Amino acid sequence: MSVFEYRNPHPKGLHTTDCVVRAVALAFDKDYLEARRELNRSKKELGFGSYKETKFIYKYLEDFDRIVLKVPKGVPRVKVDDFAKFFKEGTHIVKLAKHIVCIKGGKLLDTWDSSYRSVYTAWKIK
Repeated sequence: MSVFEYRNPHPKGLHTTDCVVRAVALAFDKDYLEARRELNRSKKELGFGSYKETKFIYKYLEDFDRIVLKVPKGVPRVKVDDFAKFFKEGTHIVKLAKHIVCIKGGKLLDTWDSSYRSVYTAWKIK
């Protein structure tokens, strides 16, 4: 059974490279445009050029509990699918390589299924 559930909060239903905005909008139950405005405001306040920068994401979410998934050398990383099944309760923002998603109630909410990708870190939002 797939953990993926299609969600596209973009007001025009566009498929763009806006995974940070999508994840934040979905995780915090915000309007897409409100989430984008907040991210733009925060990136300026924190001195970043883009809200897509990995260092910005870590700073932006620093007040939330971070789940660090340390993996011994030679052992495969946890996949999004397994993470979502293990963390069935609550809302998480999950960082993958070059992508970020929202997992809510054990469901991967996004415009495409990245459940096969490796999790690098995650933050518990609710």
